[in-house]
Amino acid sequence: MMVEHGVPGSLLNIIFKSVEEYMGEKGLRMLLTQAKMTEFLENPPPDVDTPVLETERLKNAIGVVINLFGEKAARPLLLRWGKLSFEYAIDKKPALFGLAGFVTKFMGDEEKIRFILKKSLKEAENFYGAPHFLTETPDSFNVEIKNCFYCGNVKSDQCVCWVTIGFWKSMLKWATGKDYDVHETECMAMGAESCKYVLPKKAI
Repeated sequence: MMVEHGVPGSLLNIIFKSVEEYMGEKGLRMLLTQAKMTEFLENPPPDVDTPVLETERLKNAIGVVINLFGEKAARPLLLRWGKLSFEYAIDKKPALFGLAGFVTKFMGDEEKIRFILKKSLKEAENFYGAPHFLTETPDSFNVEIKNCFYCGNVKSDQCVCWVTIGFWKSMLKWATGKDYDVHETECMAMGAESCKYVLPKKAI
């Protein structure tokens, strides 16, 4: 079944396979059952680039991952979801990242990050329907997300938007060839009004 806005079948396939690799077939079946995605228990998502799952249902699945497997086990899995999502975007969004790679070829690292970050935040805002705000200090790029999608409506005593962290770490590595200590400073899971992130301008 195709939906008007949502997660492409091919990306959903990649995400489900990562759960199975990390948690086993039983873990994947538990996730699909708890996340009310039982239509995929016997029939994997079609390998298509058109949306097959509403974004709100993926948001619910993120929360289920954290609640079902615990924060310690969920963290590396959700970081991987972010990495896989970026790799998917590189492959399937040539107009966004292919152009960005060409345009930024002769830029310095900070200019590259600024250019690509603005583009990707706009894309994410359109995809998830959640406002993304970018500000800067001399040392960092700061992102604020209202009505954050990535916490999965979870309540926690720590920041849990690991999908976002995994995506941006992968994006900065792709853009500059270097690793950056991207981290979340405020999270709606902890009761904050929005989720806030720091992307340092200097690599580790």
